[in-house]
Amino acid sequence: MALNQERIQWLKNELKPHRKALMEHSLYENLVDLADLRVFMEHHVFAVWDFMSLLKSLQRHLTCVEVPWVPHSNSGNSRLINEIVLEEETDVDVNGHSISHFELYLRAMEECGANTALMQAFLSGLRQGKAVYTQLENLPVPAPVRQFVQHTFQTIQTGQPHRIAAAFTFGREDVIPGMFRCLIGDMNRRYPGTLDTFQFYIDRHIQLDDEVHSPLAMQMVSVLCGDDDQKWEECRAEAVACHQMRLHLWDGILAQVKPLAVS
Repeated sequence: MALNQERIQWLKNELKPHRKALMEHSLYENLVDLADLRVFMEHHVFAVWDFMSLLKSLQRHLTCVEVPWVPHSNSGNSRLINEIVLEEETDVDVNGHSISHFELYLRAMEECGANTALMQAFLSGLRQGKAVYTQLENLPVPAPVRQFVQHTFQTIQTGQPHRIAAAFTFGREDVIPGMFRCLIGDMNRRYPGTLDTFQFYIDRHIQLDDEVHSPLAMQMVSVLCGDDDQKWEECRAEAVACHQMRLHLWDGILAQVKPLAVS
């Protein structure tokens, strides 16, 4: 499967100002101690969770997950998404034990004393069959978090694989390494043994997303869009919307971390 480098570069150029705003957000410099980081994680964990729904939605579109099984029309895309699912849903922890990145994040929260009760209540409701939107409204989920997750599921509900892939690729995989490099600074040194799992999580994400997942995801977008100008424009619009929602989420977290830092 050939990567349409010209189209991908066009999309990246369109996103440059939005990406720059995200990378230069003042949230990072205001995460100065463990209490700040706990607030960040208690909000951000919902983005870690809904990322998996984006991923599994793509797997449903690009592979056959039904019984009886029939081969998918594009086995190349099936392989790409299955490779990403393998490492996101069943990666390994520092001891080599299988674990999803979401569960690793929850473990990191517990290790540093962040409160996981809201997310656990959210998951409990989902296991009981309650709808995502119902859970977001009925639980004390902060508004920026609720709006972020709602946008993710609105994208999923379009049923358009190229749009979902754009959100996954340019709203997550391509931008996450740069954001994570800005996160904890020297806190791991100042709080020894408290952030080991979180540091492992960050390092693992940077490695996988930079070296493996982002290139695979861009190839997936390229195949899904082909030479369809409208699909490429819809991918651009979706990617911009994802960046804007992330900025809104970061603004909301910053307001909780340092209320006076929000202009």
